[in-house]
Amino acid sequence: RIDRDINVTGKPNARTYLNVYLQILNLLDTKNIIYAYPATGSANDDGYLTAPEWQSNINTANDPQAYRDLYALRMNSPGNYSVPRQIRLGIIFNF
Repeated sequence: RIDRDINVTGKPNARTYLNVYLQILNLLDTKNIIYAYPATGSANDDGYLTAPEWQSNINTANDPQAYRDLYALRMNSPGNYSVPRQIRLGIIFNF
């Protein structure tokens, strides 16, 4: 992850001054995995949908394809990855 801060500050010796800043977190917007499922080592698959011992349970659902789709959405949790790119613009007025 690469972060970058850019500050533009007025005269710091003056009684009042303005500081304008731009802060960019995760500059390259990389997907850093912070949690991987132990069974597969993947951040978006725990192995349940492809495990042979669970296929009968999956196939007896009301709509097996919808079950697979929703389960896959649940496994691809955004909490398994670090934060995406964030850009913050701020102003600090010191007096």
